[in-house]
Amino acid sequence: MSSGIVVLFGNLPVEHQTLDLLVAEFGWSVKEIRTIHDLAQASLDYNLIAVLFNLQNLSLPWDKALRSILDAAPRALPILCRRFAETIDWPQVAEAGAFHSLQLPLDPREARQSLGFVWGAKSRSAAISMHSRPEPTQASNKQTQQSRARAVAMVA
Repeated sequence: MSSGIVVLFGNLPVEHQTLDLLVAEFGWSVKEIRTIHDLAQASLDYNLIAVLFNLQNLSLPWDKALRSILDAAPRALPILCRRFAETIDWPQVAEAGAFHSLQLPLDPREARQSLGFVWGAKSRSAAISMHSRPEPTQASNKQTQQSRARAVAMVA
């Protein structure tokens, strides 16, 4: 799998050195991102693998926070990080799009396991997309033709 980035979104209280080492085991790196705008831009610029976030730091109801993350980084898998005392309705949160949940402070073994789940999901997704190449749609063919025409016009 190609290299990618695991995002720490908002202000997560994690031991960065430990997380950097765990993420590196999968060939990824860690990037801290503070705003939803920056997350959306990073999603365009990089291969975002997962987004670790804490609802307490986002000042939004959980469903709006999760929706914002999913909209900003649609290919990344959202991982909810929460304190032991914070209660969530996991089936509801998972149905809304959360991939996994980790307790804070992060336990390295649990974080490694969660990252392994992410790696497995991303590997399966990559394998499926390689084996099922859909035929280009008429819209995509038209866009390609338009792009070629613009390129030819610029060269001429």
